[in-house]
Amino acid sequence: MPKYIDAHCHIITPEQMRNATSRGVGCFIVNGTQPTDWGAIVEMVKQNNVHGAIGVHPWFVSTWSDDVDNQLCEMLHQNPNLMVGEIGLDKNRPDMETQEVVFSRQLQIAHDMKRIAHIHCVGAWGKMMEVLRGSKLPPAMVFHAFSGSPDLVPELVKMGAYFSFGHAVCDTRYAKMRVAVACVPENRILVESDAPDVCAHDTIPDTVAEIAVLRGVNAEQMATIIYNNTMGLLNDGKI
Repeated sequence: MPKYIDAHCHIITPEQMRNATSRGVGCFIVNGTQPTDWGAIVEMVKQNNVHGAIGVHPWFVSTWSDDVDNQLCEMLHQNPNLMVGEIGLDKNRPDMETQEVVFSRQLQIAHDMKRIAHIHCVGAWGKMMEVLRGSKLPPAMVFHAFSGSPDLVPELVKMGAYFSFGHAVCDTRYAKMRVAVACVPENRILVESDAPDVCAHDTIPDTVAEIAVLRGVNAEQMATIIYNNTMGLLNDGKI
């Protein structure tokens, strides 16, 4: 059975982790979304098969304050293997101005501390590109559930982007995402579940198989490529 790495999930139970492992998911990148998550993430990464990221999600920018800024920096200092995330912009949520301020600040922290950033973007790709072009960037960025135009891919790759795809790629209604899957450079593709928010980890083998179809390669070969991409990202911050 090929090994898979879930490039983006949230806090999951031991039972959910065991179920995922039974389907070949051997490693997890667990993202926090607000300060109340961060302590649990720190505990989870004590397990050998868990990597963590902490940050303030655009849905929770109302929790941001100078104290939260200081807490985030302190926890990252104390845990040098933690990444920054999940951060970003979401047009479907209120207060885009505050979202931009909080996102920009967390990008700066990720740059200054040389941490990979895990990024959420929904309906705000124009503003996202504007912020990225005007910022000092982290060593690498993972665009979770990438939904941007395929035309953005070359510029994002130059910025150090990786592109993570979930089970939505199996749905023909997501035509733009399926085109993006086919055009992303081979060494920048990752796979995710977004569990427990969206779906279970047991969708990952099916997602990889569909990515393989869209790219015209063997499913086992695609699984190996994605596994190696994710390990390279985690080990080096870039490929």
